[in-house]
Order: sequence, then C-alpha cells, then structure tokens
Amino acid sequence: MGIPCHRATFSVDMSNVYLLHGSGAGHGSAFLQVFKRELEALLNTSVTPITMAYMQEIEKTGKKRPPPRLPKLVTEVGDTIDKEAPVVLIGKSMGSRIIAELCQSHNVKACVALGFPFYPAKKEDKHRLENLQSSGAVPYLVCQGTRDSLGAIEWVARQTLPNNVNLHWIEGADHDFNVLKRYNRSQDLVIKELAKVSADFIASQDTNS
Repeated sequence: MGIPCHRATFSVDMSNVYLLHGSGAGHGSAFLQVFKRELEALLNTSVTPITMAYMQEIEKTGKKRPPPRLPKLVTEVGDTIDKEAPVVLIGKSMGSRIIAELCQSHNVKACVALGFPFYPAKKEDKHRLENLQSSGAVPYLVCQGTRDSLGAIEWVARQTLPNNVNLHWIEGADHDFNVLKRYNRSQDLVIKELAKVSADFIASQDTNS
C-alpha cells in the first residue's frame, strides 16, 4: 500500500489520539514508551494511554492475571472515550482488536494496529477476522512482523481482508517487533519505522469531522 511519506502536520484540535496496550504488558513497557514518544514528536500532539482495570491491578500487585473477555474490555475502554468527539485509536496486539470494535460505537477517524493477533498461537482455525470486519469503513492500518506467530505473512496473504484494512510488513519481526540479528536492526529502529508509518497514515486521513 502507498502511505504518503511526509512529516505529519496533525493537530490536537483535529482528534484525540489514544493508545491501548496488549494483554501482557502495560504502558510501562519500553516498546510502548518509545513508540508513544516517537509518535508524539511526529504528530506534534499528545497521545493518551489507556490502562485497563485488570492491568492496573497487575501493576499494583505484581501478580499476573489474564484479561477479561473482549466484550467487557470494549465496554470498559469505550466508557472512557467521548462517543461524539473525533478520535484516532492505536492498539498493541489485544488492544488492536478492541479499537476495531469501537469503530461501531464511536467517532473513530483512523485506527493503527501494532501487531494484530489474527489468531491464537498455533490455532489458525480460530481466527479473529471478525474484529477487523467490525471496523467498518474506518481506515485501519495493520503493522505486522513477517514472523508474527499470531499472524504470519503467509497466512495473512491467503485471507480476504476488508477493503478499509491496509498492511505494512516489518521484515523479520515477531509479534513484539523483535527482529532477527541477520537484519541488523535494533528494536528502537523498528519502533521509529512503526511511528513514522503510523504518523503518515494518520495524517493522510480526514480526522477533522
């Protein structure tokens, strides 16, 4: 797909930008901290992190626990976002499923998935393509590693994705965007690419209505 290569001129007056974490790590993770910082610099606006209640409990107690079922998380996150205000939603892994569902109830202008979990590990038959269908006509960018165990390039290539879904592949990256040593790229460089592609995609959309 062709995403315009220009510096974003995004304004906080256009939309609020929200960032959702994945199932196992919150916004304290180095990945999300670096991504948020890079994206804010490119968009010239602030990005609001949303930490779900179960993750708040993990961070408070230090005890791991599984997230609630997706519908409950969709309701929880949806209740924290103004349904009428234009928003841009970004989600890491599980968070990218939530933001797709919120396109049904909120004024979402663009979505970015950082590693969409197309299926549980080694369970390709239990795919989650229905979540992407829920995004409707909202422009939706999926940034995915070619070695992602939850959505490898070979499997995704065989699927018929909704017309609003765009793909950007990171060569040699896994679900957490760690890249094999032979590619000679640090995760920080990968995150910079993710932020740049995300910023260009967001800035190319009509987010002001």
